[in-house]
Amino acid sequence: MSDLLEFLAGWDLSDGVIDTIDAVDIDRHLPAVAEQRLTGVLLAAMLAGEMEVDRPEVVVEAHERALAYARLLDTVTLESVGILIDAGITPCLLKGSAVAHLLPEPDQRITDSIDLLVPAGRLHAAASALEAFGATRSQPAMSPDWERRFAPSVTIRWRTGTELNLHRTLAPGPYGHLIDLDELVASTVTVEIGGVDVLTLRPELHLVHAALHVALGGVEPRLDHVRDIALLLERTNLDADRVMRTIVRWGAEAPAAVGFAAAGSVGARHPIIDWAETHRPSSRDRRLLASYADRDGRVRRQALASLTVVPWRDKPALLRSLVTPRRG
Repeated sequence: MSDLLEFLAGWDLSDGVIDTIDAVDIDRHLPAVAEQRLTGVLLAAMLAGEMEVDRPEVVVEAHERALAYARLLDTVTLESVGILIDAGITPCLLKGSAVAHLLPEPDQRITDSIDLLVPAGRLHAAASALEAFGATRSQPAMSPDWERRFAPSVTIRWRTGTELNLHRTLAPGPYGHLIDLDELVASTVTVEIGGVDVLTLRPELHLVHAALHVALGGVEPRLDHVRDIALLLERTNLDADRVMRTIVRWGAEAPAAVGFAAAGSVGARHPIIDWAETHRPSSRDRRLLASYADRDGRVRRQALASLTVVPWRDKPALLRSLVTPRRG
């Protein structure tokens, strides 16, 4: 991580970087800042007088472009939510768009994707409802039964090029199967997008989701997702005891601890982070976490690991999906 990215990741956090940073060659560093979705933080740090760049107008232009795309995504989000509601499916906004609207400075959180949670039994129906309006799946459909029981998500592409991820649960692989899906749909609040109230999760569940995404979503988590954890801990009035009860109830202490500790590495401080930095996973969790390591073959590894956690009634169908060639 460059000094600039380290500075931005921890900027304005409780124990983050507080010193100013030397003048930045913006043409050299802006691509990495934009890739980490930190142009809003960069601009805020500039306006606060805590860093200098050689051409500040370039940062302003880059942030305005990012915000314009985020506004486009808001429009597509509202259209998609309307289609799903008309189909009798109530979606719930996830990840960046929702977190931005839960925080005091939403324009600092650059959104680059649309993520909606739908009731588990309606994932296939939700994708079909959007397809009826011209959207296409990024991959061929599995069977409706498989998507209802096992698929973590389905990615839909609109003609505009924007993508929408429909989620059945909050994580792929075995930990996604441990999440109480009924609890998700019963733990919602609303945020306003373009003057319209949209359902989203309570801050406690957004925090858990962000931690799981950082721990399980990829080999190298993006810094905007790490900052989400830090800002949710520091800037929202969440119930820390409820967070801990949730991850214990779901058996998700190990991945959540990885995500929370990542927020500590960029300067956030909170009792939950203190717990995470001393947590040691069990042998069972070490085996489950290993299924998420590396990209090559991890989908199959996660499916095999899922066999150890899904209910007995689901094991035969999941096992068949591992030995039956996928359509397309």
